[in-house]
Amino acid sequence: MGALVAVLMLVAASVATAAAAAEYNVVSYGARPGGRTDAARAFLAAWAAACGDASRSAPVMRVPAGTFLVSQAYFKGPCRSAAGVVVAVDGTVVAPAAVANTSWIMFHYADGLKVRGGTLDGRGQAHWACKTAGRRCPPGTTTLDISQSKNVSVKRLTLLNAKNVHINIFGSTGVTLQGVRIAAPADSPNTDGVHVQLSSGVQILSATIGTGDDCVSLGPGTSGVVIRNIRCGPGHGISIGSLGGVAGEAGVANVTVDRAALTGTQNGLRIKTWGRPNRGSVAGVSFAHVTMRGVQNPIVVDQNYCPGNINCPGKNSGVKISKVSYTDIGGTSATPVAVRFDCSGSNPCTGMSLRGVNLTYQGKPAQSFCKNAQGSASGVVSPPSCL
Repeated sequence: MGALVAVLMLVAASVATAAAAAEYNVVSYGARPGGRTDAARAFLAAWAAACGDASRSAPVMRVPAGTFLVSQAYFKGPCRSAAGVVVAVDGTVVAPAAVANTSWIMFHYADGLKVRGGTLDGRGQAHWACKTAGRRCPPGTTTLDISQSKNVSVKRLTLLNAKNVHINIFGSTGVTLQGVRIAAPADSPNTDGVHVQLSSGVQILSATIGTGDDCVSLGPGTSGVVIRNIRCGPGHGISIGSLGGVAGEAGVANVTVDRAALTGTQNGLRIKTWGRPNRGSVAGVSFAHVTMRGVQNPIVVDQNYCPGNINCPGKNSGVKISKVSYTDIGGTSATPVAVRFDCSGSNPCTGMSLRGVNLTYQGKPAQSFCKNAQGSASGVVSPPSCL
């Protein structure tokens, strides 16, 4: 009996040990709070230790309270733990005025990565001023780049003042952003909130995003995206595109935007393609339960995008748009035309659907515009459908 008890105690101790995740604090590797001393080397050392930990419980890379300056950090996997690595940020990580790369914080091949809490401050003010002045500037830098990774989750993270895009998701599957807050001034150039490209199974949930560019933009090769319960503004709205800029781009498919509130944005729900013959597609998109307040272009499909009218012969887009639905879309437009379907002459939009749309301009029904667009309307639709 005594031997059995001893064995059970040993098993319980082993389970407890396995359940206790090892923690790797960046301060233990030489990082100093205060925001003056570059802590990049310490961050990379803590990551290397956590990523090399093969324990069953996900090892934790800890960034404690305080402000830490990081010049640039490339966190590369794959990591040894099947549970992935938790990056727990209790403090604030700040960027230098200039970063010698197009990405500031990058996770590559980081399957199972979990980022929790904290703040990433891109300190983009000097870069924006350079661009606004028309000077020769260093490349814009993405704050958080998640590349070629699977089953990633980012929760309760705040991102401020990116030099360029705040979060870029590229070549990845199964990425979830939840409770993320992104903020940059309305006049900060090219500061997209979240950009997704060549990725599938991405969820953006309960996010608050206000920037100088798109709150969310979906690029080529994106599928199975869910954007739910998002607040957007200022910024350029929720965009699919630009697509068709170059030959051979993969399409965008199976996108759901559900329960969104857009305030004071340049666009609301936008699909944008270049006026070029390059082939591509957008199919299976659902926009539902969206509220607009003072949005300049609440519903817009623009297939004639061509800045400077360069290399756009005839402005006929080769991107085919089909099966796009707008359900329960309401609020106010800041311009007379609230619904604009300006589709390709060579590839008309088909299967467009309006149901329960109510958008007003200065207290009166707004207008709609359709060109090369086919579809249907049901229920109360105002402005009246031109499909």
